[in-house]
Amino acid sequence: MLFIGAVTAALLTSPGLARCVALATDRHPDPRLVAAVSVASALLIAWRAEGLLYGCALGVVAAVGIPAGWIDVYQRRLPDLLILPAYPLTAALLLASGDADAMLRAAACAAAGMALYGVGCVAGHVGFGDVKLAGLLGLVLGWMSWQSALAAAVAAALIGGVQAVAVLLMRRIDLPFGPAMLLGTAAALAVTNMDIIHLALIS
Repeated sequence: MLFIGAVTAALLTSPGLARCVALATDRHPDPRLVAAVSVASALLIAWRAEGLLYGCALGVVAAVGIPAGWIDVYQRRLPDLLILPAYPLTAALLLASGDADAMLRAAACAAAGMALYGVGCVAGHVGFGDVKLAGLLGLVLGWMSWQSALAAAVAAALIGGVQAVAVLLMRRIDLPFGPAMLLGTAAALAVTNMDIIHLALIS
């Protein structure tokens, strides 16, 4: 029943997410692809979220991350109008759970992510939108565990590296890193708490 509800919610919201991209970019993503990404995200959240409030927090991040990722691909920007309002809503949902230790860990991971990407921004490797997205992703990843935040950072770097090679082969100079960050987050959520991730991090 949980997974059926997740799929239903994703299918109901995906047209609005596609519309959001169209309004921001004047380009229209394939609605079937947006729906597929939305359903995959919803199923991942239903599978991995521990508790209703954490699931809702992940849902907020997915709801802004999906259109933001498309916008980044189209226009190389992550709109503040999407990312910034998600901060207080996500934080409020996490705080409502009453887990002080998890909230402190989430805040620490958000700060560390912003600091790390801030250095990259100063060096010209990523944009300031990536810095703000890193903080938001750090909140929900850190809430789960230190391992999930670290796994997401590693996955994003690997995916970004593959993107960079592809960009060089196509003789282009711009690289949207937001999608790599979002995919890295999804990968970390999928593998965290599995034996493979613990073995990788302690070896």
